[in-house]
Amino acid sequence: MCGIAGIMFSDGKKEVGEQLYEMLKSLQHRGMDSAGVIVYDDKPGDWLVRVVAEDGEEALSKIKYRLNVSKYEKPKKLNDGTYLIEFTVPRSVKLEEIREVIRKLKYPILSLGRYSVISKDVGLVDDVNRVYGFKEQLGTHGIGHVRFSTESAVDAIHAHPFQTPEFPDIAIVHNGQITNYWKMRELLELEGHVFQTDNDSELIIHYIVNKLRKGYELEEALKSAVNDLDGPFAFLLSMPEGIGMARDRLGLRPLVVAEGDGVLAAASEEVAIRKILPESKIYYMRPGEVRVWMRQ
Repeated sequence: MCGIAGIMFSDGKKEVGEQLYEMLKSLQHRGMDSAGVIVYDDKPGDWLVRVVAEDGEEALSKIKYRLNVSKYEKPKKLNDGTYLIEFTVPRSVKLEEIREVIRKLKYPILSLGRYSVISKDVGLVDDVNRVYGFKEQLGTHGIGHVRFSTESAVDAIHAHPFQTPEFPDIAIVHNGQITNYWKMRELLELEGHVFQTDNDSELIIHYIVNKLRKGYELEEALKSAVNDLDGPFAFLLSMPEGIGMARDRLGLRPLVVAEGDGVLAAASEEVAIRKILPESKIYYMRPGEVRVWMRQ
């Protein structure tokens, strides 16, 4: 059992970090292994990259030697014992170059994007906020997660939101299991997709992006995922343009949504919605239902 939450404002940058913090705190009982959020800006900047490494200063030196790093932060120790290496690369540098350098150094990528940044680690919501201070982040929209681990490792990389470095600025938070994971992964790998972990949540990103690259609209891709992915699940998928969501065909994992004055919210439980929209009408998504919220 995990908890997921998402929020999107219709106009400008607002207190997305604070709102996600409050929603996740109310869902903390659904998972205490790890927590995380992704927050989006309304304009693209330079490449903001976060990787994890066992050797803080040494890792930063290796990266600076191989990449045109325009800005960097002092390595920070995460709750799982590894170090967070955060740096910025000019937007003129190609994504392929960034990925290739980091891949050769064998540093797992925690966050990579020009519109967004992921903050995640093991521990409770407050533990993760103490490391990153994500509660203070302004943005247009974002999604978050508290994890109760049922498979794969418990560390910063396996915390949610999940992202693949092949497709920056797209992330997912997921409650449930994909029972035909290995079959679907093999099919996607045959089409050239490269997986960073064995976590089934990463599969959903690859699946959706694969459909988008083939010309599917996001809603069509989500409907296809509901049909092709087996198991109990509910997930939120975020990108710069908005948020999509889906619930499994049998309705085995909950997902509720609400609309307020210029704000849309989704979560695993009504209690999270009530933290930020106390008077709004709650809608319980039906089994197999998908929704898409696009920014204007």
